[in-house]
Amino acid sequence: MNAFYQRSELYAAFFNPNEEIRGSIDRLVRKHLGRRPLRVLDPACGPGLWLEHFSRQGAEVAGSDLEESAIALAAKRLPRRGARAPHVADELGADFDCIINLDNSLGHLADYMDVAEHFASMRMRLAPRGIYIVGLALREDGDEIDTGVVYERGPVDIEGGGFAALRTESLGLQPKTRCERIRQITITANVKDTPAVIAEQYDLLTFTLEMFGDILAAAGGFEVLACHDATDESLPPKPFRRGAGDVVLVLRKAEPKTAPRRGAKARNARPAKSQAKSKSKPASSKPASSTSKRAAAKAAGSTRSGARGSRAR
Repeated sequence: MNAFYQRSELYAAFFNPNEEIRGSIDRLVRKHLGRRPLRVLDPACGPGLWLEHFSRQGAEVAGSDLEESAIALAAKRLPRRGARAPHVADELGADFDCIINLDNSLGHLADYMDVAEHFASMRMRLAPRGIYIVGLALREDGDEIDTGVVYERGPVDIEGGGFAALRTESLGLQPKTRCERIRQITITANVKDTPAVIAEQYDLLTFTLEMFGDILAAAGGFEVLACHDATDESLPPKPFRRGAGDVVLVLRKAEPKTAPRRGAKARNARPAKSQAKSKSKPASSKPASSTSKRAAAKAAGSTRSGARGSRAR
C-alpha cells in the first residue's frame, strides 16, 4: 500500500468530492435508477467520503477498504452505519441498488485476475435492477498519455492539525505492462506522525476494450448503460469505444439469455455452413500471482482535477 493512502486524513483533505462531482453522480443515479438509492456499497470506501454523501440522503450504506486507518476514519464519519474491512466483506450482504467505485481504484489491483474476481463479487451483490458506477482507464495498445503534472493542490488544512500540498504526475504508459506510471509527491508541515515529504511511484492497470469485455463476461455479464468522461467533473457523455481513456461507466448486470424455442422455422432452417467459434478469452492478460486469489478488495484511489480536468486515480 502506498504511504499516502496509509494516512487517510491526507486523502480526505485532498479528495473530498466537491459539489460539482456530487451533483454529477446524483444525476447519473437518478437517470439510471429512477430514484434515490436505498442501499449503497462502496467496495473501496477509503475514509467514507461517498458513503457519507449517500447516507445524508437517507440510504443504508456499507463499505470496505484495505487500509485500516481509512476504515477508522470512515467509522467516525458514519458512527451508526460504519464501514467494514475486506476480511469480513461477506458481511456486507447483497441487494445493493447502487455500487459506487470511482477514482480508478481498479487500477490499483495486482492483475486482471483480481479485476475479474472483483466484478464477479460486485455482480453477486447487486440488486436485480441495480447499477454499478465505476471509474477506469480504457487504453489500446499503442495509445499514448501526455506526461507531466495532472494534479496540484495545496496547501490545505489537515484534520488533527498541520497542512499539506500534493502534486501528481503521469509518466505515461509502460509498453511492457500497459500500466500508467504515476509519481506522487506530498509535502506536509506539522501533521502528526507524518514525514515532511512523501515521494512515491506506482503503476495503474489499464484495459483494452476487448479485454474489458472479456473480464465482464468472465464475471457473469454486465450491460454498459452509459459512458462518461472522467476528466471533467460534470461527467459529460462519451462514446464507449476503443481508447476512450479515463471514463466513468454505468453498468447493470446482464440477465441470463434463454435458449430459443424450437419450432417449425428452426426445424426447417438450413444448417449454417460453419459455426462461429467462441471469442471468449481468459479474463487475465498476464499470469495471476499466488497472492492474487484473494477476495476482490481494492486499494483506494484518488480523483485528480486541474488544468486537464478530473482524472480518476
